[in-house]
Amino acid sequence: MKILLFDIDGTLLNSGGAGYRAMTRAFKALFDIENGLKGVTLSGMTDAVIFKNACEANDVAFQNHKQAEFKKIYLEFLRVEMPKPNPEKFMCPGIDELLPVLADIPDIYLGLLTGNFTEGARIKLDDFGLNKFFEFGAFGDDNSDRNLLYNYAIERFTKKYGLIPHGSQVWIIGDTPRDIACAQPHNAWSVAVATGSFTTEDLAMENPHFLFNDLSDTKAFLQVLDHRA
Repeated sequence: MKILLFDIDGTLLNSGGAGYRAMTRAFKALFDIENGLKGVTLSGMTDAVIFKNACEANDVAFQNHKQAEFKKIYLEFLRVEMPKPNPEKFMCPGIDELLPVLADIPDIYLGLLTGNFTEGARIKLDDFGLNKFFEFGAFGDDNSDRNLLYNYAIERFTKKYGLIPHGSQVWIIGDTPRDIACAQPHNAWSVAVATGSFTTEDLAMENPHFLFNDLSDTKAFLQVLDHRA
């Protein structure tokens, strides 16, 4: 069996800034601070860490109950922002062809490993009709530390399918160095794709097992999975 854990933003899709706009609006609603996420890194971060870093950047005391409020408001705004037409909102190259092919292969299981809050992930995927491909995963509200999300995904996989995988049967696919780092302690395969804010040169420096400019070559991606089946 092969378990493929996909990141969302920059790997499967680009929301056209919907997440950033929704978070900015939520931060303003909560603290009355304009552009509260300006200069805050989003790529590869969990949503909880993004909120914490935004608080730090704006000299606002971080509190757990405030994070819960932020999450609720953010999700409300994301439902508004995500459907808006935007020339920078798109499915990443090759995803529309790759996912149906993978879904039709019996020993391949598709999951998510993302820093998005669970509901935020589903809102983004739903806008592109991609939710149907992912029946389990790990999300930013499971743990604020992205490197710890792997275990949540595997536990849910085991609960759903009754199978216990080892690391060499798991591929983590993402567009940031943090996706690559997440695979390393679990002896999982890292597949880096330069469809986000990091170039192939940036990602190569992190020594992923496999590196693609994008996922438009389905055959090449399938060959990666056969590398160590």
